[in-house]
Amino acid sequence: MDLEAKRKFSRALFGKGEFPGHGVRVDVPGGPFDVNMLSKGTVEQRARMGREVLRWEVECAEAIGDDRVPAIHVNTGTDVFAAAYGSPVHRAEDAMLFAMPAVHCTEEADRLAEPDLFSGPIGELFALADRLVELCGTDYPLRISDIQSPFDIGALIWQKDLFFRALVDEPEAVHRLLAKITRIVADYVHSFCARYTDVCTVHYPLVWMPAEYGICLSEDDCGSISVRHFERFALPYLQQLAAEFGGISLHCCAAGQHQWDSFAKLPNIHYLNLFHPPTDLETSIRKFSGKAVLIPGPHAWSSADPWLRGVVTPGGHAFDSYLDYVRHCLALARPDTRFFFCTEAPTLAEAHELGCEIKALCGRRN
Repeated sequence: MDLEAKRKFSRALFGKGEFPGHGVRVDVPGGPFDVNMLSKGTVEQRARMGREVLRWEVECAEAIGDDRVPAIHVNTGTDVFAAAYGSPVHRAEDAMLFAMPAVHCTEEADRLAEPDLFSGPIGELFALADRLVELCGTDYPLRISDIQSPFDIGALIWQKDLFFRALVDEPEAVHRLLAKITRIVADYVHSFCARYTDVCTVHYPLVWMPAEYGICLSEDDCGSISVRHFERFALPYLQQLAAEFGGISLHCCAAGQHQWDSFAKLPNIHYLNLFHPPTDLETSIRKFSGKAVLIPGPHAWSSADPWLRGVVTPGGHAFDSYLDYVRHCLALARPDTRFFFCTEAPTLAEAHELGCEIKALCGRRN
């Protein structure tokens, strides 16, 4: 496995350099670990599971031959930053951790203490990352933990229905909370990048970019609010972080198509992972080609999770496989469109075959 060649490919693809071809990653679900346990247990237990994740990543990279760069991953749920502000954490047996509301009104939100970066839930991330580096060494990059957008973190901390009412009734209180959250997110990412020598700031999807390409966030609550509220309460903080870190990338699994014009106002976007219906694929290509690499959903494809099955495009096309979806993406692509396809296959052998087929469709030599 030529790790530096993989890095060079991703630098060019996501960095808007000379186009190296569309990217592909094919995962094999499972491996020698329970995904739902990666954010649970003691630091030592999680670090040892993280070492197994890295070993599986390396095995997959060598067997599949896709464009992944294996990385040591500080795996978490979406709970950490909300928990740092006092949100209780729900620990389901068969799912990742998630945060419950900590505040229900302006007064409670204003009383929230600023979290300490090196103690509590955020401090545990550094302890986990330190131990992962001890166990795994420094041959592979260290992938940062899950980071929701400031608006999404605010919607976790403040009971969501009351938070949305506060957007109208008490907007200044919302801004005070979002400003606090934005600062702690920025301080965390700066500290993470300073503490470790080889950092990947992408938490999802599992692509690789160098840290200088900026911050990566999940923006999932944008589907629940209007464009006016998004541009007042979410976009300014995304713009602030994009400017501070020299770029931004977003994962969005919401029905957020109405926010795409606002996304286009962000400076220096490197990728957008939009879980839009395929009927909106042409719109995303038109809006973002030349501005960002598109990582189109879905990532999974199986009869048990039929995200695309039965969906018909405006032209009357129904998809029958992930390869069919890739063909559709490529048929709609413009000269400046860049894709990174992330999907799954049941076995290493099938993943290798699927990766080769996708590369062939993209005109790449295996």
